[in-house]
Amino acid sequence: MAAYTGTGQKGGKEMERTGMGKLVMQMAVTIALLGGICAWNLHRADERVAAMLEQGGVQLPVIMYHSILKDEARAGPYVLSPAALEADLDYLQHNGYETVTISELVDFVDGKGDLPAKPVLITFDDGFYNNYLYAYPLLAERDMQAVVSVIGEQTALYTESGQENAYWSYLSAGRLVEMQESGVFEIGNHSYDLHDDSVRKGCLKKRSESVEEYRQMLTDDTHLSQTYLAESGLTPPQCYAYPYGAYSDETEDILQEMGFRCTLTCEERINIISPGDPDSLFLLGRYNRPSGMSTTTFFEKALPGEGS
Repeated sequence: MAAYTGTGQKGGKEMERTGMGKLVMQMAVTIALLGGICAWNLHRADERVAAMLEQGGVQLPVIMYHSILKDEARAGPYVLSPAALEADLDYLQHNGYETVTISELVDFVDGKGDLPAKPVLITFDDGFYNNYLYAYPLLAERDMQAVVSVIGEQTALYTESGQENAYWSYLSAGRLVEMQESGVFEIGNHSYDLHDDSVRKGCLKKRSESVEEYRQMLTDDTHLSQTYLAESGLTPPQCYAYPYGAYSDETEDILQEMGFRCTLTCEERINIISPGDPDSLFLLGRYNRPSGMSTTTFFEKALPGEGS
């Protein structure tokens, strides 16, 4: 019989504790290293931001709205009340922010114009009729501007039907012309018929498509929307708002080749745009404005320096 060595249950537990201790120590070291790397990366990012601002770059917050309805029962992530929108607009003006247009941003990056000290870009996605009913007068009363990015097929449908309902209809071409000519709204492109996630996610490529097929699809859809809007008496949009915020390197290449000067995502971040840097207008981040949040709380995260 082998001699008893004393490494029974008690010894096994001791070894287990020792092993766990080493593991905990290794995890602590790893976390500390990761924390240091993250802090270093944040520091480097802050340095890059500071350098861009010193070279004439401007911080540009972009606010994203969708549907505006009085019915509080409809309130949600993409439906806001007119009263909340009014409070937002008053907050921006009270805190010294001035709205800018896509055209002004393009002129700025092209070195042809200046921006206000505290610019903000206000955007409305989808082109709901209630934007005309509620947002348009609130903006006009305050001499503020915004861009509404429309789904071409919906605009065509409601131009033909003539139906106008705050709950479910979209802006007709006639309403868009009125809004554009007022100087309050610019028109953006939100695809012609790609605001759907049942077949593909917005304008992303399907797995079954070849690159050539995909490029042709996106080019055709975008051209159809641009042509329809131009033939309706509207200035062809310079800005494309990605449906669902879904984009890829391919989408960016195609839209830039088609002459777009700006693209809008749904990623929440504050942008820095720079004179002489047209690329700084692509893949702009935006903060979605949901209901159920006070104006102050929302802008603490959406405006530079407001939450500090």
